[in-house]
Amino acid sequence: MIKDQCISVTDLRINPKKCLKDLEKHEKYLFINGRPKAAIVDLDEFERMKKVFDEMPVLYEMSKDEISPELRKLADKTRKMDSSEFVNI
Repeated sequence: MIKDQCISVTDLRINPKKCLKDLEKHEKYLFINGRPKAAIVDLDEFERMKKVFDEMPVLYEMSKDEISPELRKLADKTRKMDSSEFVNI
């Protein structure tokens, strides 16, 4: 977080226009009692993020019966791999 992106709830109450200035350029972080509690984003950015989120496929837990034998073998092989073989991103 960058200092000029951090606002207190008191500052927001006193001068909302100043606090929300440049919101289209970068998000703001709302602090309550010195701790971050919320992020405030430009409405267009929020709608873009919501559209991306809404279009994401829904993930659910599969039962063992739904998993193909090939996928089961791959999962077993992956479980046995050393963590050093994975890429940390």
